[in-house]
Amino acid sequence: MKILIIEDDAAMRALLRDVLERAGHGVVERPDGKGLPTLIEPGAFDAVVLDKELPGVNGLDLLSFLRHRAPALPVILVTAFGGQRVAEEAAGRGAVAYLEKPFRMETVVDALAAVQASSAATPSGR
Repeated sequence: MKILIIEDDAAMRALLRDVLERAGHGVVERPDGKGLPTLIEPGAFDAVVLDKELPGVNGLDLLSFLRHRAPALPVILVTAFGGQRVAEEAAGRGAVAYLEKPFRMETVVDALAAVQASSAATPSGR
């Protein structure tokens, strides 16, 4: 799978990249949502790992943008500032998974495996 990571914390972004690459995924990283409209083209990515707290536009607003621009693109929202309300809002805006930091890196790999299995089960492959 080709995964887009949008995470402002450089150490977390590097850790996610390393774990996902070791799991066999291709990774593109961004520290914020700048340039996202030009990155998101049909088929460009198989999933997005998106931080809620970003400089500029926040992750929930980016999630809404992604749902509008690429409705079939699975988005996993991660945050250190969560809770039930944020989890519900993320689900309402179309996140396929919601993870609160700190989380085990295997959780992200497992969530992406579920996304991959789900897309393989659909006739269109997405």
